[in-house]
Amino acid sequence: MSARRLALIGAVALAAGVVPARAQILELSLSPRVISFPSSDPDALPVVVAAPVTVSYRIRQNAGSAWSLTVLAGGDLISGPSRVDISNVTWTATPAPPFQSGTLSKTVAQRIASGTGNVANPSSGSVMFRLANSWTYSTGTYTQTLLFTLSSP
Repeated sequence: MSARRLALIGAVALAAGVVPARAQILELSLSPRVISFPSSDPDALPVVVAAPVTVSYRIRQNAGSAWSLTVLAGGDLISGPSRVDISNVTWTATPAPPFQSGTLSKTVAQRIASGTGNVANPSSGSVMFRLANSWTYSTGTYTQTLLFTLSSP
């Protein structure tokens, strides 16, 4: 039996929320900005892992206020008429805390990291996205956009 090929590519969008009354300064960057999962035989690799994404952030003028980094998928993974439910993509993130593991959602932004106060020096974490591999996925290149938002309420 030959392996079915499945390539998944996710573009990454960034947003930094700033509350003007407090004049916080929130900085966020991700590298790489496009992730992809390798094609593989689901019998040999039931879970495929993308290269890690480095998340760099800095939070200033935030005193004792809470901050949060979330991710929201723009929908399911799409390749023409074929779809793979976005909940088949999970992540593990380090260091914990402030990072935490989770599952992508297209309806509710999921927390990747959180904390309180300032992060005076640029800090970073690593996020590894994982896809539950399956023979039920149609062959193709699937895409979706992920929106990362750094905010301080």
